[in-house]
Amino acid sequence: MDIFVARQPVFTAKKKVFGYELLFRQNLDNVFPDTDGDTATSGVLSNTFFSFGLHEILAGKPGLINFTRNLILLKTPLLFPKEHIIIEVLEDIEPDPSVMAALMEFKLQGFRIALDDFVYDKKFNDMISLCTLLKFDIIATPLDTLEPIIAAIKARHSITLLAEKVETHEEFEQAKSMGFGLFQGYFFARPEIFSKKDISPSQMTKLKLINAATQKEMDLTAIETLIKRDLSVSFKLLKFINSAYFQRPTPLDTIKDAMLFLGVDELKKFIHVVVVSDLGENKPNELIRSSLIRARMCEQCGQMLKTNFTTEELFTIGLFSSMDAILDKPMAAILSQLTFSNKIKDALLGRDKQYSLIQALVVSFEKGLWNHKLLSLMDGQKIIEKLPKFYRDALHMADSFFV
Repeated sequence: MDIFVARQPVFTAKKKVFGYELLFRQNLDNVFPDTDGDTATSGVLSNTFFSFGLHEILAGKPGLINFTRNLILLKTPLLFPKEHIIIEVLEDIEPDPSVMAALMEFKLQGFRIALDDFVYDKKFNDMISLCTLLKFDIIATPLDTLEPIIAAIKARHSITLLAEKVETHEEFEQAKSMGFGLFQGYFFARPEIFSKKDISPSQMTKLKLINAATQKEMDLTAIETLIKRDLSVSFKLLKFINSAYFQRPTPLDTIKDAMLFLGVDELKKFIHVVVVSDLGENKPNELIRSSLIRARMCEQCGQMLKTNFTTEELFTIGLFSSMDAILDKPMAAILSQLTFSNKIKDALLGRDKQYSLIQALVVSFEKGLWNHKLLSLMDGQKIIEKLPKFYRDALHMADSFFV
């Protein structure tokens, strides 16, 4: 899933970056999409704080974010660090008692508040007293019309003025001479779009199932509930358990019976496989299939080679070794979402020599690299003789799952 955030810098009079206004985008088109304000602001907050990370977007500067009346009354800003956001109150929000009470709470909590696209009316005086910034759209309210308004505001309030939609050097110099301290517009920079791959809600549900399956004491009732809630996982479990791989004389019809038949260790494997399969639903089947083949071969090699891993752990590592390609995300970012042990995480990050040896052995055989140094060094050892059998068994398992 692709996510997007645009940012447009706000500059000081010395053309130094003060902060960034964060803008909602749904794609690489640098325009505001046709969506409601609540959805836009929620998207900006979620993408900035939960997906990209603060430093990547804000680089230590504050982010100016529009808040609708509804989000202000819900006190949504309190969910986020006051050091990193400036609350922009949209121009259509009236200073009624409920809004004023919420803004007062934000100010007492240490948040900075700005009034966006401000047009002066004396009814806003109490609201202005809670703010640190006033933003004027100098296209909607030209600078030549603002001098008496700015003088009146400056006489009553100690506040920083921000001129937005500054498009020429002359406008910048005029605004600066009128007392504006911050500036934003195409004269300085257009909005810059950030894009990255993120884990979708559906994918996150699958990862929760994996986390449940990696607990030392598996809660089988909870896992049964999770499987039943996911039609794809339920279907694949019953399909797999009744496949030719198990050679059952009579079919199993319930999730609970299928789980009992597999047993805890095999159930863990199944959950890992089906989750990897579903996470890679937009990827070629062969990528998922090869991950399963590698997992099964790593497991079987672990029965013959002395390592610090159980065969179950080797299956898991082999299966997840291509997860970065499946999700188009760095392995470290994926592992931050999973409750794998540090031992498994180190192996997936290439930090464990024992697993690296097994993977090199399996991959060399998979690709037919018969002249690979490792295969040559181990020539004559029993495991080399077993690799063709391991491969055939892994193919059989993969075919049973993906048929």
